[in-house]
Amino acid sequence: MADTDCGWCGRLVHMDVASPLLVAPAPWSGSVIQAAYTCPNCHRLNLAFENSNGFADGPSYVSVEEAKKYKWGPYVSWMPKRAERREFDDVPEHIAGAATEATLCLSIGAFRAVGALARAVIEATAKDKGADGKNLEARIDALAAAELIREHTKEQAHEIRHFGNDMAHGDFAEPVTEEEATEIIALMDEVLNEVYQSPARLARVREAREAKKADSENGA
Repeated sequence: MADTDCGWCGRLVHMDVASPLLVAPAPWSGSVIQAAYTCPNCHRLNLAFENSNGFADGPSYVSVEEAKKYKWGPYVSWMPKRAERREFDDVPEHIAGAATEATLCLSIGAFRAVGALARAVIEATAKDKGADGKNLEARIDALAAAELIREHTKEQAHEIRHFGNDMAHGDFAEPVTEEEATEIIALMDEVLNEVYQSPARLARVREAREAKKADSENGA
């Protein structure tokens, strides 16, 4: 029994068994149980595996029929992992692409990469808006001086800069947690919203209102 999101197409499906169960010794203790499944939507293979306390002295296969009846536990893992991505509308394509890549890194657990990409997004944003300075710190301050971001958003951008600097300079002594990476994505989103997305949203609403007013005045 295997209902899960396909790691390829993202659809929640009931997977079709494509192999017997393979029970193999784990490198630490116990064993690993694994099996291949086919997504009925995109027809690509997904692999399920989980740890077992049972001892296995070598790899052994259990029939496909048994695999069909096997019930995976709550700690089953699937490969490939479903990568979740966010799009950033109204942001210049080259900056939006890097921001989307940062969200993909978060979804697959590449937390250090989140910091490096988020920092690059902030730097690219400053360059796009002509915020000059000898370094990123100065360019972020220039964004605020030009009133493109508010004071608290400036501080958010600086937090991304600090976090990303550690990644860029190879300061990996401390692990990066999912919570930290999630917060960095949220801060990056705030900066992009203030610089690009919120002004574009306002422009669309204003344009629609003015068009409606013009139609009314022209008797349309």
